[in-house]
Amino acid sequence: MRQADTRKILFVLGMHRSGTSALCAALQACGASFGTDLLQPMGGVNEEGFWEDAELVAVNERLLEAAGVRWYSATTGLLQLDWHAAEFDTERELAREILGRGFGAGPLETVKDPRLCLTLPFWTALCAEMAIDTAFCAINRAPLEVARSLERRDGFPPGYGLRLYQLYSRGIARHVSGNITYVAYDELLADPAGVMARLSASLPLTVSQDMLSSAVRSDLRHHREVHSDSVLCRAPSGPPDEEALGSAILEEYPVEDTLAQFAVAVAERGAEMIRIGGLHSIALQTVDERDQQISDFDARISELGQKHAYALDLIRSRDAQLKRVFSKPLIGQLFRAAWKYEQR
Repeated sequence: MRQADTRKILFVLGMHRSGTSALCAALQACGASFGTDLLQPMGGVNEEGFWEDAELVAVNERLLEAAGVRWYSATTGLLQLDWHAAEFDTERELAREILGRGFGAGPLETVKDPRLCLTLPFWTALCAEMAIDTAFCAINRAPLEVARSLERRDGFPPGYGLRLYQLYSRGIARHVSGNITYVAYDELLADPAGVMARLSASLPLTVSQDMLSSAVRSDLRHHREVHSDSVLCRAPSGPPDEEALGSAILEEYPVEDTLAQFAVAVAERGAEMIRIGGLHSIALQTVDERDQQISDFDARISELGQKHAYALDLIRSRDAQLKRVFSKPLIGQLFRAAWKYEQR
């Protein structure tokens, strides 16, 4: 168990696909620790890793499931949940164990999971109970870039991804006040050392230009929006302007259009599942046919084996008969004499 009075945990906050992993890579290059039980990298999604503690993510998933939602549920009711309720007590005990064993031995323990934008009060209450100091850093990316990246990864229409972005941003603003540093994704990619120097003013970090140059890779950026004056195409330097963001989403991605796009996406995915199901059935039929062929072949081999065994028994029987004949005094001498005569 770690000594609580010497500990500080930094919570990295941000919507899925907003650059939280890039921020964590920069933090790790400057001395932050994340523990060893991390989710594995995924090609085409997060090649360098997620920097997410597997057990903490699992607890967050179960918390949301207990609340009747998922990370992709775009409902503002999520922000009204009472995380102190008894229905979350089972996960609370496990969360205490996770916080107790800590997140590595570095001077700044760090945790990251986009779901924290929704479940943060659950964790901060436990940190306060365990006398663990907390700090917060949030990263912003252009909302439409996030939505396009979610579309690429999960198939969500942009209008839905934007509403998820809005929900997660509201979660950060609602759950954290005062002690939080905001970072813009573009700023992090352009000047990681500058960003880390700003964070090191209040956090135990050691800025290393060499380490940062290999840790923060702009080539891993999967989507970039063309420059536009729209609030949807700009990464805010602080908390997003909720009113301006909501108005832009409604104007450029009306609810009716988003629902229609969702219906098309669901129908297309259903058709693809039917196609895959048909191919699966054909594959199963082929496998059954091959299994039958193998079974027939095995039966044939077994039959040949039985015939071979019968032939061997017959040969042994004949050999025994010949031995008995040759063993008789007179007949044996006669046969042996005939054999020698034939060999001359």
